[in-house]
Amino acid sequence: MIAAHEAWDKRLDWVLSAVLWASLTLSVIVSAVDDGATGNVGISALLAGAWVVAMQALPPRIRDSAQWGELLAVLGVIVGLIAIALTGGAESAYVIFLAGPPLYAASFLGTRIGLETGALSIAGLFVVAGALDQNLLDGRTIQPAFLYALIVITFTQVRRILTETSETSAALQVATARVERIQTAHTLLASLSELANTQELNPMTIGNVALRDLAGAVPIDAGRVVVVREDGEAVVVAARGEVDHEDAVTEFPIEMRGISLGRIQLWSGPDTDLDEYLPAIQPITRQVALAFDNVALLQRIAHRTVHEERVRLARELHDNIGPALASLGLRLDMLIHGASDDPELIRHLEGTRSAVTALVEEVRTTVADLRHDYVSSIVEQAYEVAAEAAGSGPEITVSITEHRPPRPAVAVELRAILSEAVRNAIEHSQATTIQIEGEVDRDRGRISISDDGRGFDPSGLPKNHFGVLGMRERAAEISGELTVESQPNAGSRVTIAWEDD
Repeated sequence: MIAAHEAWDKRLDWVLSAVLWASLTLSVIVSAVDDGATGNVGISALLAGAWVVAMQALPPRIRDSAQWGELLAVLGVIVGLIAIALTGGAESAYVIFLAGPPLYAASFLGTRIGLETGALSIAGLFVVAGALDQNLLDGRTIQPAFLYALIVITFTQVRRILTETSETSAALQVATARVERIQTAHTLLASLSELANTQELNPMTIGNVALRDLAGAVPIDAGRVVVVREDGEAVVVAARGEVDHEDAVTEFPIEMRGISLGRIQLWSGPDTDLDEYLPAIQPITRQVALAFDNVALLQRIAHRTVHEERVRLARELHDNIGPALASLGLRLDMLIHGASDDPELIRHLEGTRSAVTALVEEVRTTVADLRHDYVSSIVEQAYEVAAEAAGSGPEITVSITEHRPPRPAVAVELRAILSEAVRNAIEHSQATTIQIEGEVDRDRGRISISDDGRGFDPSGLPKNHFGVLGMRERAAEISGELTVESQPNAGSRVTIAWEDD
C-alpha cells in the first residue's frame, strides 16, 4: 500500500543518514590519527561534512527527484574521490565514505542512476589510485570497488521490490474497490429481480430498494427518488433520512434512451465527495431507470389491453345482450296481458318482469362503467397516494388484496378517502409509520388506514375541520360506511367498508 511504501522510504532515509554520518565520523577520525592534523585532512573533512549536511538539509522532494538527486550523487562521488586523493588514495579511510553516494542513488533514485553512480565511484577510485602510482590490483583497491558494486546491486533490487510491492498493493486496492462496486450492483440487481417476480413492482417499491442499497454502499445522510410523470410533474416516490439543507443535494439523473424518467437526490456529509462514488452510483441509476421504464411499459400495455376489452364488452352488452333482454321484457308484457284469467300466473310473470327490468338496469350501469374513463386498481391508487406523500416523513406501507377492481365511480371516491386519511395522518398525528391494508372484490371491500401517531378523541373534533366529514360524505356516495377509531397516544384507524347489494 502507499502508506507502507512511504514508511519504507522513511526507514531507508534513516539508514542512509546513519551510514553517512558514521562513515564521515570514521573517515575523519582514522585520517586524523594516520596523517595528523594536516591541511589535507582538514579540507577532506570539510568537503565531506558539507556534502553530508547538504544531504540532510535539503527537502526530500528535491533530494529524491531524478534531476537534483543525480547531481547530488555525482557531487558526492567527486567529494569522496577528492578526500581519498588528499588522504592516501586507496589506503585512505574515505574509501568507506565513498560508499555513501552509490547507496543513496541506488536506494532513492532508481536502478539507472544507482548503477551509474556505482560505476563512477569504482572508476574514480581506480583513476585516483593510478594517479598516485598505487597498485590497481591490490586488495585495498579491489575490495572497495567490489563493495560499491555489491551495494548498488543489492539496494537497486530492494528499491525495485518495494516499487513493485507498492504497485501491486495499489492494483489490489483498485480491484477490491471494483469488487465492492460489483457486489453493490449485484445486490441491487438481485433486489430488483426479486421485485420483478412479485405483484408489488411499482416506482415506490423500486425507489425504496434503490435508496436502501445505496445507503449500504455510499456514505449518505439522506436520499430521495423523484419520478417525472408524463404530464411533467415531479413526484417523490421514495425518501430516506432527514434532509437538513435542500441546497446541499447532489442529483443523479435517471434516464432511458435519452428520455428523463426522474432523478436520485443524495445528501452527504461535508467531508464526503459523492463524485468519488460514481462507479457505485451509476450502475444503480441505470438499473432503476430500466425498472421504471419496464413498469411504465407494463402499465401502458395493461391499460390499453383493459381499455380495449372494456370497450368490446360494453359493445357486446349494448348491441346484443341489452336488446335481447328488452325483447324478453316485451314478451313478458304480452304474456301478462294475455293471462288475465290466471292471477297466480300473472303474479309470477310480473315478478319475472321486475327481475328482467332490474337486469336491464344492471346492464346499462355496467355499460356505463365500461365506457367510463379507465381508473387504475385500488392497489395502484394506494401506491400512488403513498408515493405522493413519501417525502413527508412517515414510512407508508401498502398491503391490499385486490381480487377484482371496484367500479370506476366507486374507485374515484375510494381514492379521495385514501388521500384525505393519509394526509390527515401525516399532518396531525406525528406518526412514524402509516399502513394501508384491506381487501377488495369488485362490489364489496374494506380498507383501513392506520398510524402509530399521538391519536385524538373522535367525538371532540375541532370546528372548521371538515376532513372526516368529507370522507363520510364520500363513503355515503358509494353506500359505504366510514368508521374512525382513535385514542390519545394510541394511534388512529380510518376504515371504509362498502358492499353493493
